[in-house]
Amino acid sequence: MTPGTMQRGPFNAITDVAGVRVGHATVIRGEGPLRAGQGPVRTGVTVILPPGDLRSIYDGKFTAAAHVINGFGKALGLAQVTELGRLETPILLTGTLSIWRAADALLDHILAAHPAIGITAPTVNVVAGECNDGWLNDIRGRHVGPAEVAAALAAAAGGPVAEGSVGAGTGMVCYGFKGGIGSASRTWQAALPDAGEVTVTLGGLVLANFGRRRDLTIAGVPVGRLLAGPDEPAARPQPGGQAARPEPAGRPGPEAGEGGSVVVILATDAPLSSRQLGRIARRAAAGLARTGTVYWHGSGDFVLAFSTARRYPPYLPDEGAYLNPFFEAAAAVTEEAVIRALVAARPVTGRDGHRVPALHVDQVRRLLEERGIAWDYGPEPEGA
Repeated sequence: MTPGTMQRGPFNAITDVAGVRVGHATVIRGEGPLRAGQGPVRTGVTVILPPGDLRSIYDGKFTAAAHVINGFGKALGLAQVTELGRLETPILLTGTLSIWRAADALLDHILAAHPAIGITAPTVNVVAGECNDGWLNDIRGRHVGPAEVAAALAAAAGGPVAEGSVGAGTGMVCYGFKGGIGSASRTWQAALPDAGEVTVTLGGLVLANFGRRRDLTIAGVPVGRLLAGPDEPAARPQPGGQAARPEPAGRPGPEAGEGGSVVVILATDAPLSSRQLGRIARRAAAGLARTGTVYWHGSGDFVLAFSTARRYPPYLPDEGAYLNPFFEAAAAVTEEAVIRALVAARPVTGRDGHRVPALHVDQVRRLLEERGIAWDYGPEPEGA
């Protein structure tokens, strides 16, 4: 690798940071009209684990930082991450009203792995984020619990990351298209103090559930306004000719995009302080903005960044030559992860016949090529 150049990691995913694992559990059940508490269900849970088992993650802890772009959300554990600059649990992502039940289930696993917590060891700070999947999912049913969290933990692995309508992304909508999970990474050569030139990796994972279709921008092209076809209506006919249940006044469909949310997780193997990670986390907003969002009033937009280095001073120096590549990478992987979530996701029909289409990737490619822009967001996920 030429010094100063940046390229994608082998999996183009957060798991390119050695030891980081991702696991999903997807819950799809039922069709037709909403029966609150019963279905239809289009939801799930995703876990991101730093290196090690649950006990060693708690004991060793990882330098971390959190940044709130817009705080209309129910994230758990970020206050202590900000105060202490450390992460001591896996990161859990799910639907809004399931976050407490899912976090409680994760806590059960952590307590079982470490019997001293709360007795001779301090209590534990479970970190969880959420986005609202209520357009497609029976959100009041809170269908993510102990079984789903256990399945996601058991499935957690390195290597390629499943993207799109999977895990926490199952019921998510992004820019009026099916959204969900996306991931990307960048690697480059950096000079570390007392270590010489080494390969550094920064990876990101997003839970994308935000944006209005007309605002979607890819490679600077306003593809949301250029794509053919009308926006999906707020209600579609049901099987048998029954009309879909109308949405209550004041509750917009996915095209409105003003109440959606995004959670961004950044990981790196470089030795960075929590303050430096906070500076990097703030640059994720630049990547989101490139895709077209302006962080609406009702949007919950959170970023958590952590380092797996577990290497304390000397950290990287606070100089642009060292830190600017991290800023660039944070923006780049966030932008690409959002687009990959759109590319990977398939159309989904959820409660009350609400249908969210997939992004028309061939049309987007053509729009870019007509403007002399090559598709540059990594290889399409298998089956896209």
